[in-house]
Amino acid sequence: MALLRGRFLEIASAQCRAGARYGSGVVAALLIAILVGGIAVVIVQEVSIKILVNDEPISDYDIDQRERFLAITTQQQPSPTLKKQAADMLIDERLQIQEGRKASITPSDEDVSAILTDMAQKNNLNVEGLATALGKAGVNIKTLKDRIRAQLVWQATVQKKFRRDIQIAEVDVDQAMEAPGAADGGAPAAAEPTLQLRQIKYALPAGADQRIIAGQLAAAEAMRARFKSCGDLANGVQGANVNTLQDYKTASLAQPARLLVTNAKVGQMTPPTITQAAIELYAVCGKRSPAGDSTAREEAQKKLMNQEMGLRAERLLRDVRAEAFIEYR
Repeated sequence: MALLRGRFLEIASAQCRAGARYGSGVVAALLIAILVGGIAVVIVQEVSIKILVNDEPISDYDIDQRERFLAITTQQQPSPTLKKQAADMLIDERLQIQEGRKASITPSDEDVSAILTDMAQKNNLNVEGLATALGKAGVNIKTLKDRIRAQLVWQATVQKKFRRDIQIAEVDVDQAMEAPGAADGGAPAAAEPTLQLRQIKYALPAGADQRIIAGQLAAAEAMRARFKSCGDLANGVQGANVNTLQDYKTASLAQPARLLVTNAKVGQMTPPTITQAAIELYAVCGKRSPAGDSTAREEAQKKLMNQEMGLRAERLLRDVRAEAFIEYR
């Protein structure tokens, strides 16, 4: 049962919502099969409509079933707080199913069955065994099916609405791969990446005195303070030469520039350094991973895409709920 709780928890924590529908009557008779000692006992229970979501009902039976489901997945005891959480979840599901309907998105029974089968197999069960395990906790497997159906609808709806709007830039992937903890998990250290740099040089004439050096250094510091991105350097820099260094290795740079560039993140500019002939700064415009790191880059890009999709899904649901007609009875 512990393994089942783990799989159910994945379903309960997802952002997608959906649910079962009932007739428009306020009170209806419902046949419920409860497993008692492995024998199905049929009882009759009256259900009443507690919430209307844009005229689609949520019954007390829906709420009770979802509360029981949450009790399993969160290992909590039924309570008013858990019941409210169940009701809110069902409201969101109704709204998400409605949004999916507007986009002509309806998951097939085959898709739902495939996920159920996968869940059961991972717990060394078949679907019937999964239904039995849920039934012993007082949860009809239809509750789980409705939950899965909601996830499928919402995922497809969000992807259809936003997939063309989300673009993950290479610089964002670079920064994600550089972030602390990005390489956790025992993966081997990546080979040294090649850099895309912009070298800014303020020339110093031979025998330049301290006044000239100080003036050029002040100009370099002022330019660095204004720097926002490598696009700022596209038209050059007044009083300086800008060189593009493609596919550069840090080992090719002299100290202290090498250390400064190594410690700089993509999109940053190093502090100025003084050489005999110039005051130099480097803007780090990109880092290209070796071919062997392509899988890591794909994973980082996928993670960023999922994060952005999640944020947009949350905003969309918030807006939809704000515009919905929700009546409590």
